[in-house]
Amino acid sequence: MKKTLWISLIAIFALVISACGKDTTAGSEGGSASTPASDQKGVITIGYQKGNTLNILKEHGNLDKALNEKGYKVEWKVFSTGTVLLEALNTNNIDFGHASDGNAVFMQAGGHPLNYVASESPYPEGVALVVKADSSIQSVNDLKGKTIGVTKGGNQHYLLLVALEKAGIDQKDVNIKFYKDAAEGLAAFTKDEFDVYGTWDPYLAIVENTVETRTIVNGTDNSENRTFYFATKDLLDQKSDVVTIILQELHNADLWANDNKQEISNILSTELGLDVEPIQKANDRRTFGVQEIDDTIIASQQKLADKFVEAGLLTSKISIKEAVNIDSSIIPSNVK
Repeated sequence: MKKTLWISLIAIFALVISACGKDTTAGSEGGSASTPASDQKGVITIGYQKGNTLNILKEHGNLDKALNEKGYKVEWKVFSTGTVLLEALNTNNIDFGHASDGNAVFMQAGGHPLNYVASESPYPEGVALVVKADSSIQSVNDLKGKTIGVTKGGNQHYLLLVALEKAGIDQKDVNIKFYKDAAEGLAAFTKDEFDVYGTWDPYLAIVENTVETRTIVNGTDNSENRTFYFATKDLLDQKSDVVTIILQELHNADLWANDNKQEISNILSTELGLDVEPIQKANDRRTFGVQEIDDTIIASQQKLADKFVEAGLLTSKISIKEAVNIDSSIIPSNVK
């Protein structure tokens, strides 16, 4: 095993431990200093996960400035997973946050109301099923009887289900083995506990940089692999102008990120405690940008939810459209 692989494993393990040990319901991180104006309208609390777009917005600082000028103070809270973040949103411990497509579906299926606000641009190349370079597996058609590692209900799990369906293979004809986090998954793959490893960026990029692999299939034409933005009903109903400013400044930060990917990689490398090289590789195949949720995006997210019902991961169907209630006037002019 290469020395760099052990370094990556240790870094990922440290990241997972530190994230899981974080008290996500108390305290704050970042934000602007209190001003007399900030005291007039109160605090807007934003939940984020390290390494994602709201993390970039926090580090860029443009939202803190914009809301401070309107009389608000921004408080940032970091969360280890999208599921925990959405739980905090549901209990009004935060006002605004983000989570993956899969996290959102499971939260809604659990009877928790969600308010979709916008979507990040699709990121299909950021999720993949890979094998070691010397594997006899050449395509999805070779997966029968093989052991495939994914996180339960994760973006790679959905990718696997879609790929199997396209190949005409029943999921019962493969051995799906669940791992709990990126550190466990990478360790199991290197020890040949999986024939095929499903993972996502930046951990996909780490695997590609430390193990000789081949990609069997990625999200292109299979999974949009989206991040969604959510807000509390109170924020949408009582402070819709704040939502508009958040989306506007989020998109501005995204556009800046597209033009400054090396700087973004350095920032996220520090935030995640990972080497900058795989972060750069992940960012190079990604386009940042906020999008208004239209019927096409709703249909894509509904397809994901229906697929998880079909696979037995969800017990009943849900309606994504019912959770997209945002007034189009709230969407800023720079978001399309």
